[in-house]
Amino acid sequence: MNTKDLQQKHFDFLKDKYKTDSHKTSQFDGFLYLILRKAELGIHLTNLESQWLETNNFKQTAKIISLQQYQLEEKKRLESEFLLLKNKYRVPEELHIEISSPVCSILWKLDTGITITSSEIKLLKEHKLANTVNLIQDMATFAKLKVSYKATKYIGTHPIDPLYPILKKISATQQLSKSEENWLIENDLNEAWDIYQQQEKHRLSQVEFVELKSKYQIEASIEKSTDSKLYSILKKLDAEKELEDIEYRWLRQRNLEKLIEIDKEFKNKKLITKLQKTYKLSLDKILDSSSYLFFILLKLEFTRELKGIVKDQDVKLQISEKDIQYLEEQGLTETVKIAKTIYFRLLQLKYRILGVLKVEPFYEIMLKLEREERLDPKQVVQLIEEDMLAPDGQIAISHYRLEAIFYEKEYQRTGNKWNLASASSNWRKSNEPQQALKVTENVNWSKVNELALKSALLVTRGAAFRDVSQTDQAEICASQAMELQPNSHQPYTLMGAICYDRGNYVDGDKWFEMAQKRGAKDTDDEIRRIVRMTKDKDKRKEVAEYLLNKDSVRYGWAKSYID
Repeated sequence: MNTKDLQQKHFDFLKDKYKTDSHKTSQFDGFLYLILRKAELGIHLTNLESQWLETNNFKQTAKIISLQQYQLEEKKRLESEFLLLKNKYRVPEELHIEISSPVCSILWKLDTGITITSSEIKLLKEHKLANTVNLIQDMATFAKLKVSYKATKYIGTHPIDPLYPILKKISATQQLSKSEENWLIENDLNEAWDIYQQQEKHRLSQVEFVELKSKYQIEASIEKSTDSKLYSILKKLDAEKELEDIEYRWLRQRNLEKLIEIDKEFKNKKLITKLQKTYKLSLDKILDSSSYLFFILLKLEFTRELKGIVKDQDVKLQISEKDIQYLEEQGLTETVKIAKTIYFRLLQLKYRILGVLKVEPFYEIMLKLEREERLDPKQVVQLIEEDMLAPDGQIAISHYRLEAIFYEKEYQRTGNKWNLASASSNWRKSNEPQQALKVTENVNWSKVNELALKSALLVTRGAAFRDVSQTDQAEICASQAMELQPNSHQPYTLMGAICYDRGNYVDGDKWFEMAQKRGAKDTDDEIRRIVRMTKDKDKRKEVAEYLLNKDSVRYGWAKSYID
């Protein structure tokens, strides 16, 4: 076969191989044959030749040649990529590992995310690739950390990625830098950020706990967990917040009394500051918690907070006139003013006075009563008449009691039995009828020659019997007094009251009328007192209805006892 025939067969072979059969014309055979021969020999086509194929619709041929010529560089590319992998996975440059080595396949598996087997790890070690093995272990650690800290949506797997050192820090409970915190937020790793925040909060608590134990000289080995009550107690102490009794008990159980002392010292300082401000002591006035002045200020504070009468055992905690005198001696003018206001309120509570009460004259009146000094009877009568003082209020009752004691002593001093009558009358007014009976029970009636005195003693004794509901004895006394002094209104008034007590209102009115004829001017007041002092609710309503039926205008006050 001659050369021309071989050349044609060769051309036909190339046309078949490079898919040019669709072109029947031989117009371009010479140039096409050149292109195909170059392609077959691995010679790169020129841009002119490539464009000629496209222009003349040899698109399929152009694709085949393009792919074939790409493959001509494949080894170089593989070698280049392998070099990059070796650098990426820390293969030393001095190790000459060919692309045909299994190491190449292992590195490619790594880069595509395929898990490396233990035998492959062994093979890497045999090739003295310790750094590569360490890198693989870091990658495995990285993958686990992403799972642990819910960052699996982050695509990167190589330890050089910014996320790896961040997760390692979180895992080691180390603090992140501001830029690392921002990186987590900017990459939408919110769950990892939340975990870090919780962890950081716990870490800071641990650091704070250690620092607090050091500050308050507590052994580091005691109560290590921040869940311990000791941590919350130390934080309260450091914030100068007061501890509670339950926390005191907890500290005592663990022999940590020194913390209790610290808290008490703080409370004392806080209390001293408060007392100085409240009671207007100058800041240069040194106030010691062991001083008498401090004790007085505590008493003022206790008294100021009172809502009612204190128990007997707490009376010593109340402010007293003696304490106010001490403040005056110390020249504490502003404190004295406050103390007097508080003491005045205390006296109001003690004497059960509701509403607004004028300081003058009642402050001095109550001071006298506290000293057990007699009041001016005329002043008391005037205050009662002016409705400034209730006749059955505690001030009046205390006054009557002091009067009763005074007249008893006067009787003991002088032997004048008129003092017994006054003492008995005042004991009754002070709501102590038994004392009224007691001062008259040993009277030798046969030796009382003055009829007016004997009648007065019998009336006051009879009234005392009535006070204790012994109306029969009261009636005997009233009858004897009438015999002695038939023109005196007092026995008749007593008999009227006895009848009212028994429910004999008509008979009582008759006795009250006889008392009025003998000069009594206070029978209505006595009737009103009877109604007020009646304890039985039904009986009180009964007498009120009787009086209203009798005269609804005169006894209009009785309406308040109906409902």
